Amino acid sequence: MFLIRKATPADFQDIANIHFKSWHTTYLDLLPESYVNDKNNLCKKTKMWQGLMTHPDVIVWVAYDTNANNIVGFIGYFADNTHYEITTMYVLPDYHGLGIGTKLMQTSLQTLLDSHINIYVCLWVLENNTPAINFYKKFGFVHNGENSEECYENTRIIDIKLVKNLTI
Repeated sequence: MFLIRKATPADFQDIANIHFKSWHTTYLDLLPESYVNDKNNLCKKTKMWQGLMTHPDVIVWVAYDTNANNIVGFIGYFADNTHYEITTMYVLPDYHGLGIGTKLMQTSLQTLLDSHINIYVCLWVLENNTPAINFYKKFGFVHNGENSEECYENTRIIDIKLVKNLTI
């Protein structure tokens, strides 16, 4: 059974491990291998999450597997009044297809909506990450036309911005 709960600062190491493992699996087929290896460092992710978990503008929800007694996925937001940016969302590869990502998204969006009358949520996703784009579209996210481009070893890496307005 899976529970969705708000993360605590003590969860930073589990979140960093999920971020590291999932990032590698997710992007290895979408980005140059050297880019994935350069950007995906467990030590750096652990330090990053240790700091982020105590930041007042960071909100993180985790999916907890009660049978295995561990965290298997998470979604992270950066908050600025009624504007929220989903900065990370990962589920361990062994737990894909179980609806955990859907539960994380539903819980976090509903909690945001319960706390505000009108909110704006955005995220950036790789233009060629079709499964992720389709996932976000299920929740009403749309491409607003903004793109961000980076060049790495003669490879163009393009992220697109998806947005969603929530109102009661």
